[in-house]
Amino acid sequence: MKSLIFVVASFVLTTAFTAHAGVIGPGGWSPAGCGAMPQTPIIDSSSAEAFNKSVGAINEWQKQLLAYHDCMVKEANADNAAISHAATAEQKRINEAIEKVNQDATAGRQKVERSSSSSSPSPSLVPPAGTMPGNPGF
Repeated sequence: MKSLIFVVASFVLTTAFTAHAGVIGPGGWSPAGCGAMPQTPIIDSSSAEAFNKSVGAINEWQKQLLAYHDCMVKEANADNAAISHAATAEQKRINEAIEKVNQDATAGRQKVERSSSSSSPSPSLVPPAGTMPGNPGF
């Protein structure tokens, strides 16, 4: 059952991450699904008519830029959520692996102690290598 839940959760996270994944390149992160950032208009002050036309272009550019900004923020938030969920799932998987190994080591130690108590004295048992700090194993 746990493995089925893990598979379903992995699929959902992969789908969410793929649907919203930005691109990390030399310049840093950029959104993948928002198109290109609108080009800044050129202000033409050669005449009143040209300037008024430039102001119209600026107004249109600001609308496009706001739409791009909103898309970028949504995509960044989705990427952050997908990364956070994936990292949390991986931490859980690591902690479960540590717990399982420590339980197996405890069971092995108890088995060795039971079998050696009926025979000759045994050497000291040592905790397994790599036991995590704060999680003493057995």
